[in-house]
Formats: sequence, C-alpha cells, structure tokens
Amino acid sequence: MPYPLDTFYSRIYKRYDLVNRLFTLGMDQPWRKYTANQCLRHHPAEVLDLCCGTGDLTMLLSGNNSRDISVTGFDLNTKMLERAKQKTNKKGYRNIRYIQGDISHLPFPEDSYDCITIGFGFRNLTYDNPNQSAHISEMFRVLKKGGRMFILESSVPENPLVRFFFRGYLNLVLIPVGFLFSGDKHAYQYLARSSAGFFSADQIARLLSGKGFVMEKGKKFFFGAANLIIACKP
Repeated sequence: MPYPLDTFYSRIYKRYDLVNRLFTLGMDQPWRKYTANQCLRHHPAEVLDLCCGTGDLTMLLSGNNSRDISVTGFDLNTKMLERAKQKTNKKGYRNIRYIQGDISHLPFPEDSYDCITIGFGFRNLTYDNPNQSAHISEMFRVLKKGGRMFILESSVPENPLVRFFFRGYLNLVLIPVGFLFSGDKHAYQYLARSSAGFFSADQIARLLSGKGFVMEKGKKFFFGAANLIIACKP
C-alpha cells in the first residue's frame, strides 16, 4: 500500500473533521445526511457503518437515538474511534456501539445487517489495496439478503473539464490546507493521489457487480466529484 493508512489517520485525527469541512466547503455534511436518510427510509433494525472514522455518519444513522435501530461503527484506527466515542457520548446516543478491527475479517455472522454504509472510506479499502477482494466479499457476507449498501465516496468526474479542475483542486487546495491544519503533508499527498487516481462511479459499480451486488440508482454530488452508490444483496 502506498501509505500506511493506520499511521495516516493516527496523525490527522485531531483535525480530520475540520479539514473535511474546509476542503468540501462544508458540503460533506449534507452529503452524509442525504446518505443516512436514504438508508433510514428502508427502516433498518441493524446498520453497520464501515470506516466510521470520527463518527459523523454513524451518529446520523442513529435516527436521533431511536430505539428501533442499532448502529455499529467499525474502523481500523483506534484514535479515530476514540474521537467518535467522545462525540457520541457528548451527544448522549445510546444505540451506537464502536468496534475496532480489520474489514477483511469482520467479526460478525453472515446476514447480520440490514444496511451497510461507508462514508469516504471505500477508496481506502480498494485503491491499490491487496485486500480489495476480501473487503468487498466481507461486506457481501455480513449484509442480509435484500439488504443495501450505501457508499458515499469521492470519484473522478467523467467530464474532462470538471476532472481537470477537480485534480487541480486536490493538489492546490487539499494538500496545503491539510498540511496547514494537521502538519502532515505526506498524508494529504496520499489522499490527493488516491482521490485523483480512484475509480469513477461506473467503475465502482462494475467492481461491486462482479462480487454479486445488484446496483440501484444512486446520486451524484458536485458534478460527480462525490457520489452515493447504492448496491443491493439479492
């Protein structure tokens, strides 16, 4: 892997939320809310939020602490999970639990979850990652039949002009801003490189279809710089 991701997030977790807001001009939160609402409209009882990070999407999935839903936030990095737990406890959520672990070996039985969500973490699981196949297979395994997976992820825009400005923005804004607030230039160089070289929404759909998922209609955000991809386990 081109950058040790666990080390990456251990270095930037304190400023992760702030850099996200600045880099996306605050749009990442409405995108997360839309993703959570699309999941909750199916009235799931058990939701797994993979690569949950600092818990922003996880908390939105809680349905305002509804007793009808249980949410599991899962992430590899302990520092990110510590921040997620702090935020969750501060807001008083009781229907959320956090688990640390490796997604290539999820500690859950088959057909455990009605929905799976991934907010800006699918790229880390699949971009130049030798465990890409294992990650997707595990997602498919723990999702219930008829369940849905909601992937919110940055993507390479298909329009050449938009793609040109997207890649320029990554290099001219993301790296300097990330370095300014986190002090880790290499981490954000990796993030910019992986974003610029990542799959398009159509390529992600083909990758998931090849593992047995059936694609449903998603949504593009900001000219395709981010996408909500929805896949069902038949």
